[in-house]
Amino acid sequence: MPDLTLEQFTFWQRTLRRAGVPEGALRSDYTAALRLTTGRYPAMYPLARSGCPSALQPHVVAVAAFGIHADCLVDVPVNECDPGPFHAWAVQVRQGLLTGRSEQPFLRAFLRTVSACSVSHADVHAYLAGQAGRLGLSGYATEQDHYDNIDHSNMPFARVLATSCGIPTHPRNESVVRLAVDAIQRWDDLADLADDLRRGLLTIPETELLRFHATRDDLESGRDTPAVRALLTHTCGKARAVLHAAYNALDDADPLLQLSLRPSLMICFQAMGGLERAGAALLRPSPLWHFRPTATHLLDGTLRTLHHRLSLAGPTTAL
Repeated sequence: MPDLTLEQFTFWQRTLRRAGVPEGALRSDYTAALRLTTGRYPAMYPLARSGCPSALQPHVVAVAAFGIHADCLVDVPVNECDPGPFHAWAVQVRQGLLTGRSEQPFLRAFLRTVSACSVSHADVHAYLAGQAGRLGLSGYATEQDHYDNIDHSNMPFARVLATSCGIPTHPRNESVVRLAVDAIQRWDDLADLADDLRRGLLTIPETELLRFHATRDDLESGRDTPAVRALLTHTCGKARAVLHAAYNALDDADPLLQLSLRPSLMICFQAMGGLERAGAALLRPSPLWHFRPTATHLLDGTLRTLHHRLSLAGPTTAL
C-alpha cells in the first residue's frame, strides 16, 4: 500500500482521532506502524477493523508492528543467526519503556500504546525474553517444547495485545486465549513448514518423527513416503483438533475477546482443509494459502462476529 494512500486513508485518520492520538509526529509514528504491518501482512488492518472497536485499532496496529519487527530479527536461517541485532534492539525497547522515547517511529507508537493502555511492562519483558530463546532454534525435541514456546513467547505477546484491545484479564479469558494461540501457532507451523525447513527449523517434535518412523532428512528432502504422509496427516489432525477446541471455547469468553479472535480462527479453519489436502506437498515451498471457503463455516463465523460487534457499546464501535 503506497505511503500517500496511508496518509490520506479516511478510515485510518478517523481511528487515530478516536484513539486520542494528537495530530503531528505521533500520528506519523502510528502510520509508520501501519506501513510495517500492512507491508508484511496486507490483511492485518482489515482484521483489526473487524476485530476491535475503532478507537483501539491504532493500538492493535502498534502492537502488531512491534511483534512483526521482533519476528523479523529472530526468524533468520539458523546457520546465519547473529543474536546481536535482536539483543541490541531489545535494549532499545527496555530503555524506551523507562523513557518513552525511541529513534524508531513504530516503536514510539508502541511505547505510547503501552502507556495509554496500561500495558504491563513485565509482559513486554517476558516477550523479549521468550523471543531471545528462539534465536538459533533448530527444532523441538518433544511436544513440551511447543508448549514452552507458547508460554514463553506467544502468551506474553497475547497479553500485551489483549490489554491494548481493552479485553478484561481473568482466568476464563486467559484459558481461551491460550487455546487460540496454540491453534493459530499450529496452523502457522504447518503453513510455513517448507520455509522453516529451508532456514533450518523443524517445528514437528523429534518424538513424533520417531513415532512414525520418519526422519528430519526425509522432510528436508521433501520425500513423499507413507511414513511422511502419516506424520503430516497426524500433525494436521492435531492442529484441527486444537482449532475446534479453541473455536468452541470462544462461546465462554467475553464478547470483545470473541470479536477479536473469531476472524483469525475462521481464516485458519478455511485454510486448514487445503493444508490437509496438500499432504507431502507441504514440504515444498508454495505461494498458495490453499484457501477454499466453506460456506457453512464462513456464514456461521460471520454471523457470530456481527452478533458480537452489535453487542458491544453502541453503533460507533463498529466504524
